[in-house]
Amino acid sequence: MERVVSNSSENQSFDTESKQDSASPKVLVIAPYFDKNVAGESWCTYKWVEGICKRCDATVLTTHTPNWDPAASPIQAAELVNWTHTKLKGKLARLDNELKPHYLKFYRLARRWIKERLAQGESFDLVHQVNPVALRYPSPAAGLGLPYILGPHAGSLPTPIGFRTEYSDKQWFRKIRSLDALRIRFDPWLRRSFSQASLVLGVAPYVEEFLSPIGIKRFEIMAETGPDQILDAPIEREELTDRPLRLIFVGRIIRTKGVIDAIRAVAIAAKSSNVTLEVIGIGDMLEACKAEATRLGVADKVNFHGRIPRSEVFEWYKRCDVFLFPSFREPSGTVVFEALGFGLPLITARNGGPGYVITDDCGFLVDPTTPEQYAKDLAKAIAHIDQNRADLPQLSAGALKRVREVADWEIRFEKLIGFYHETIGSPSSRATATR
Repeated sequence: MERVVSNSSENQSFDTESKQDSASPKVLVIAPYFDKNVAGESWCTYKWVEGICKRCDATVLTTHTPNWDPAASPIQAAELVNWTHTKLKGKLARLDNELKPHYLKFYRLARRWIKERLAQGESFDLVHQVNPVALRYPSPAAGLGLPYILGPHAGSLPTPIGFRTEYSDKQWFRKIRSLDALRIRFDPWLRRSFSQASLVLGVAPYVEEFLSPIGIKRFEIMAETGPDQILDAPIEREELTDRPLRLIFVGRIIRTKGVIDAIRAVAIAAKSSNVTLEVIGIGDMLEACKAEATRLGVADKVNFHGRIPRSEVFEWYKRCDVFLFPSFREPSGTVVFEALGFGLPLITARNGGPGYVITDDCGFLVDPTTPEQYAKDLAKAIAHIDQNRADLPQLSAGALKRVREVADWEIRFEKLIGFYHETIGSPSSRATATR
């Protein structure tokens, strides 16, 4: 694994005038795998790194494959340290994404780098480790005498008991997720990382509950992702009186996303309501979902669009009325914030990240107890909206208000910088830093 170091004077666009003031915190950012052009966690991490570097004197530690181009993911870092690693291919590619096997080597190299810099007399006000988002990776900053912040974190959600007979993780490396709860209780690396953190950020209350066996110092809720755009006002959609209520789902078509439950719900709701469902995405359940729509007699009401460009997804958000997102094991959900940003009310599961984000002012929460019950209760929510279409403008306004509250990037960075100053100034942090 080769280390490549880029300094602001050589390769970075480091604009000191963009910092808030001369007292901007000096932050060591730990952020492996960030990339502006890769959807999901890589893109979210890039947004955090970019925003932190604009507001702070930041040094960034990261790791990527050799073909990663830092110029394509520009940040205003004082220094960027990148260790390269070889990406697994073929059947192992999914394992590479899911478990991040290169992280342990990055952990060792990053920890050594921090120790060397501290020994040379360099100082940092604090460390912020942005990712991995999952709650199963120790931090190289733990135990080195610096105050540090972790997150925003998400994940480690169990499959609802009633769904376990119908769904189970088929890949062995996904089964390892079931060990997360045990590791939080017994893994000394993991326990030290979270227990010594000055602050842990999590996407919803369930993260704090998951970490409760450790006894963390401080927890704050903060979404790890968010939309690029939020409408100023609800769209004046086509008159609803004589047309179907248009539902939309966007995401991977896998069992945990609940697409087949959405189709069953549409079939139930269609007995008394005029509804259609647009399904955007691909996945290993696609053919099964198509077959289910045919079996239930709603193939003419459920339209599958496959994978389409993001710009086209945004156009579908504008044309539809409600975002139906029955994912029953969703840590957070980028598409949830995208849909809210277009003023779409949501129907989603009560658990996980969406269960915290969605309120009565912008949608409906349904408990995923069993597949049969879930489809029926999703159908009730659909029928309620169809029978009360006059409420949609108010729900749409509520969606925009809610997404600004929890996922506006500028508001979150303002809060984050406040957390930085609180962490730097707290007596416990100063005591830790001097040990």
